[in-house]
Amino acid sequence: MSRTGNLKVRVVAVAHCIMNRSTRWWTEGKEVAEGPVREVLEALSSMGLGVIQMPCPEFTFCGNPRPPRSRAEYEELPGFREHCLKLARRTAEEIRTLTTLSREPKIEVTAIIGVERSPTCSVNLIPFRADEGFSYGTGLGIFMEALKHELEAIGLSIPMISIDIHSPKEGLLTLKRLVKVGHQIEDKTKRNHNRKKYK
Repeated sequence: MSRTGNLKVRVVAVAHCIMNRSTRWWTEGKEVAEGPVREVLEALSSMGLGVIQMPCPEFTFCGNPRPPRSRAEYEELPGFREHCLKLARRTAEEIRTLTTLSREPKIEVTAIIGVERSPTCSVNLIPFRADEGFSYGTGLGIFMEALKHELEAIGLSIPMISIDIHSPKEGLLTLKRLVKVGHQIEDKTKRNHNRKKYK
């Protein structure tokens, strides 16, 4: 955190199941997932990042038990797209409130973190139904697509990344790069401010 000039803190908005894996799809016979994704939680803490936990569109609509579905299969559920849009608007408004009402310390949302291969919360790869399970192709999940639109509508541009909860290293490296760039921009701004002040 900056100790000179304006104070700034950084937070990330994360997919619900990164902090609470028990909302992931479950059917009888599947191992029950508990707690957060520990590697991600520890990494966020080490980077000094606060957390906004976004809602889980799938759990809040279907609950558990529920089967795994492709993006197209979720889109075919009556009312599900509207449900995602409502949650996206609520999340975008929460983010706007945090960023506009925080004068000092200023809250900056560094990234939106989704879950790789999720039909609703992925940023890179989404599932498609295949003969034997699923295949994956490039695309945004339903909720992330709606959230991106809602954020743009209120003038916010926030990087979106995906983390593979089974192997989060690559996604966390991307996040670390974003945090580093943010610090570099802040340091440059401070240096320019100090040069002007002492002229």
